[in-house]
Amino acid sequence: MLRRRHNFKSISADKAGTHCPLYRFWGHVMKIFTGICLFLVGAIIASHLYLTDYFSKPIPPEPAPPTAEIPKQPAPPAPPPAPVAPPPNLQALSSGLKTKKGPEAETKAAPIVDRQIRSAQKELKSADIGTRVDAIDQLAAYPTKASEQLLVSTMQTNNNEEIRISAADALSSVRNPNKITLSALVVAAGANNYELRDAALMTLDIYINREPYGSKRTKMILQNLRGTLKRKQLSSLAREDIADFISEHNG
Repeated sequence: MLRRRHNFKSISADKAGTHCPLYRFWGHVMKIFTGICLFLVGAIIASHLYLTDYFSKPIPPEPAPPTAEIPKQPAPPAPPPAPVAPPPNLQALSSGLKTKKGPEAETKAAPIVDRQIRSAQKELKSADIGTRVDAIDQLAAYPTKASEQLLVSTMQTNNNEEIRISAADALSSVRNPNKITLSALVVAAGANNYELRDAALMTLDIYINREPYGSKRTKMILQNLRGTLKRKQLSSLAREDIADFISEHNG
């Protein structure tokens, strides 16, 4: 029986050529070269995308789903405002204020004002100076004919200079001073006490500034002051102050 013989030489030679060291070296070189080429290609593509701002472009948001519009309903009409009638008390008050004049409103004091004036009149007799000064301020807060008379009497007869000065100053609150008040202030304007003289002249200055130019009351004040300048007993300082006052008001 014949056996088939194998060619072991060719097989060994084939195996020897495949496992040659040089062949394996070149295989590794080709792999490395291929990897480098792929890396360079990827780097070129990435740099190109970076330069074209591919990665910085914002991703567009997804469009919102359409919403159904709710039809607006017309607002109900507003009810017409109810007519408001003015209170009858305010109407009577406004009509009363229109008919009242200045001097009449000043002479007719309310009961609470009368009580305040009577209380201040009692406090003017107090031995404490502070209490009397407070009473003068209270009279100035209610400038009626009664309080005007009390302030004039206090300025003329009180034995304390501070009280007299306060009374002369408080008389400036009187809106329509009478002739007695004007004469008393003109006399006080010629006093030797500088503070009393200054307070009286300041009050007369307030009276003139309230009046229209060249009014009857202004002429009366300036005429009485000119008569005071003729008094021989008048001090030089008082004479100078009164002359300046008359000159200031174009007397």
